Amino acid sequence: MSSLSMQQTLQAFYLGLFGRAADPEGFDYWVSQVDNGSIGIDGALSAMLQSTEFAERSDELSLGEGWVEEIYQDFFGRDAESAGVDYWASLISEGLTPQQLIQSIIVSASGTDKEALDASTSIAHFYSENVSSAEYDATQPLVQQGFRSNDQLYTDLIALDAAYDTLSLSQAGESVEGRPIYNATVGEGSRKLMIVTQQHGDEPTGTEAAMHLLEWLSGDSEAAQALREQVTLTVVPRANPDGFERWEGLVAGELDPETTIDPRRNSEDIDLNRTWDSSEVIDASLIPETIAIKQVIDAFQPELILDYHNQNNYINASGELETISVLWPTNDDVDPMVTSTAQQAAVAVSQGVDDFDYGYLSLFPGGDTPQIARNGIGIDGIPTLLIEQRGLEEFSLKALEGLELDFDAVSSAVVLEGVLSMLGVLESMGQGSFDSIDPNLATLIPERGERIPFEEIYAEEIEWVDEGEESYKETIVADSDALQESTSIVGVSEPLPQEFSVA
Repeated sequence: MSSLSMQQTLQAFYLGLFGRAADPEGFDYWVSQVDNGSIGIDGALSAMLQSTEFAERSDELSLGEGWVEEIYQDFFGRDAESAGVDYWASLISEGLTPQQLIQSIIVSASGTDKEALDASTSIAHFYSENVSSAEYDATQPLVQQGFRSNDQLYTDLIALDAAYDTLSLSQAGESVEGRPIYNATVGEGSRKLMIVTQQHGDEPTGTEAAMHLLEWLSGDSEAAQALREQVTLTVVPRANPDGFERWEGLVAGELDPETTIDPRRNSEDIDLNRTWDSSEVIDASLIPETIAIKQVIDAFQPELILDYHNQNNYINASGELETISVLWPTNDDVDPMVTSTAQQAAVAVSQGVDDFDYGYLSLFPGGDTPQIARNGIGIDGIPTLLIEQRGLEEFSLKALEGLELDFDAVSSAVVLEGVLSMLGVLESMGQGSFDSIDPNLATLIPERGERIPFEEIYAEEIEWVDEGEESYKETIVADSDALQESTSIVGVSEPLPQEFSVA
């Protein structure tokens, strides 16, 4: 994993010293000072330490254990372990200066902490770059703690429906166990985009991204209002709530992995992403979740569907972990025009995530079976693009192996990346540039790199809740690789509206 860029390093200084992302004017000032050689990066840190804001914060935190704990939250999105707090506090008492402390914690970060720092500073950088000075909020959260439970998801959807006249919420159906599956629609434009998330219960980041997008698009900003006039968006968030409920139970240690249905599947033990071949007859009572999605498709008649999943860890030729992979229909029975539209969507995704300096895009190496959503729906005439984001192995290991991992900073960056991928497609459709995208550009997306197991990346850091019990890791990796479906290329996307910023 790469070292922090100059912009990320400046953001780390703001996070560590002030507990916030940089305000746009302050950030632009320090970037220009470093760029033109007026001051070095260390000099910028030294100058920040002389600020009134830092003096006030240092008085509040006493520059001891409390400050170290704050830095860990701001840098890594996690609580500091007691040994780490004691270590840094002892160095402070021996004369370690605030400047040395910040620099030392940044330089010494490794493994998951290094990746979390990369994620948190990338989010902060994005916020500073895309928020106006008038809209800047020093208390803006940058890291989301965990994921919405089913009940919280339903509460938030209902709250959005109540808060915004621009959003319409309906129940599309219910799961095998009777949990509601909702459908939220925003906009009145002639272009129609549909987003489906979490067919697999243990793949939650797409749902979080969709919820952020719904809230922004429903709002009063000029950019959102303009986009609503051009595009109508409908979202089916968390298509497999029963599987997610099981995933949460497994993570909490309340369910036994040996006797619990795989949270990827629905409660009839069926992989919903293998139920899309219209020529196959499946008892509707076994797949009510798929039936609900199909009913939304029939009623809404989208011109494009984005299907969000999570995948395992892969590393590109530069040694960087890939964060998002895409693939269009690949079945021979799909109309070439349908495939071309999905390829245009892949390019729009690439342009959307190009605004975020975190992560790497690649091409997902999926098969051509008609049971898969992107192929089956494509055969039926609707372009469908698969979007796979990283995190699946971490989520699986947390559930089935009791992996102790603070993944919030990284998952927050993945969620933001997901929002930008959605917005890239939505904006290109609304601004009229989608139809002029050359679908052949999608073939320039680099192929996904080599699979790298989690324990190989972070071998020295892995902590298991039930160390010594029989391991299921090999089974998890094999099953998820077999079941899952889920680099900027040519073109530069339109700049994001300054009103839009999400953490």
